[in-house]
Amino acid sequence: MKKMNKTIAQHILFTGAGFTKNFAGFLATEMWTKIFNHSEVQNYPYLRELLLDDFDYESIYYKVLSGNYSADEKEAIQNAIFEAYQKLDAIACEYTPITETSKASIHAGAKQLIDQFIRDINQINFFFTLNQDLFIERIFGDTKKPIMTLNMVKIFIPGSIDSRLPLSVNNFIKTPNQNMTTHEPASNLSHKELHYIKLHGSYGWKSSDGTNKMVIGQNKKSQIAEEPLLAYYFDLFKRTLAQKERKLLAIGYGFGDEHVNRVIAESIKNHGLEVYILSPTDPNRFITALKEETYAHGKVILSGLKGYFPYELAKKFPADQSKTDAWEEIRNCYFGNH
Repeated sequence: MKKMNKTIAQHILFTGAGFTKNFAGFLATEMWTKIFNHSEVQNYPYLRELLLDDFDYESIYYKVLSGNYSADEKEAIQNAIFEAYQKLDAIACEYTPITETSKASIHAGAKQLIDQFIRDINQINFFFTLNQDLFIERIFGDTKKPIMTLNMVKIFIPGSIDSRLPLSVNNFIKTPNQNMTTHEPASNLSHKELHYIKLHGSYGWKSSDGTNKMVIGQNKKSQIAEEPLLAYYFDLFKRTLAQKERKLLAIGYGFGDEHVNRVIAESIKNHGLEVYILSPTDPNRFITALKEETYAHGKVILSGLKGYFPYELAKKFPADQSKTDAWEEIRNCYFGNH
C-alpha cells in the first residue's frame, strides 16, 4: 500500500479569550471582577490592595503564589480564581442544547469558520489556543474532523448529556508526567483529527504532580517548561509556525503574552509567517500599539500583518443567516476564496 503523503496545513487557527467571549465567555477584565468580588479575597486587605493596583489577574496569581503571602492568602486567591473558572464553565454547560436563534447562528458560524481549516482531509490541522475553558470540548462535536486534544483523553463527548453537566473535581484528568519527544516530526501526527492544542493548560486538568494547577501568571514560560505536556505543546507551536509560508489567523488574542509574541515574531522574521487578525478592536488603536511596542515584539508582528478584520462573530454570522461582506472578506483575503 502506498504511504500517504501528509503535510501540515498552511492555515493555522489561534484563539484567545475574545473567541469565547462570542459565546458569553469572560474577558480578562471580567475575570478580574469575579476574583475581586470573591468573599475570601475581600477578607484579606493585602489581596484587595494588590488587585486594586493591578488589573491583570494572571499577574496577581503569580505574585501571590510566589511572593511573601500567608498560606491563607494563597489559598484565598486560588479559590477565587478556581471559582471564576467554574462560573465560566457553567456558561458552557448551559449553551447546549442551543435553542436561541442568536446562539445557534454564532455556533453555526464558528463551525463554518473552523471547517474552513479542514478543507484537505489528508493534511494535518492545528487549532492552538490560550483559553483554558471547555467551550470547544462541550459544544463543537460536528466539525468535518473531530476536534481532539493531543495526548489527553476526552472528558466527555461534545453535545452529550455529560457535556451539559458541571465537571466534578473528581473527574479532573491528570496530564502525563513523562517527558515527550520534541524531535518527532509533526507530520507523523494523525490527519484524521483537528489537533486542539491548549498552550496554557485547561480547566478540568490536573498538573502532572496531581495538583489543580493551571498555567497562569507572568512567568508563563518557566511554568510551561515545568509541565511535560505543556512543554511539548509549546514546542509544537514553535515548530508549526516555523514551517515555511504559513498563515496564522488569530481570533480574540490581545497580544499580551511575550512568550507567544516572541514565537510569532521569530516565525515572521525567519520563516515568512503571515499574520491575520480577527478582533473588534479599532485597527488604528491596535496598529498604533504595535508601532509603539506596547505589545512585545510589536514592530516585527506589524511587519508580518497581512490582514485585519475588525469584526465580531455575531456580526459576521448574523441571526438571520444572511451572507455578510465580513465573512466574504475573510474567505477572500485569508483562505483565498475557497
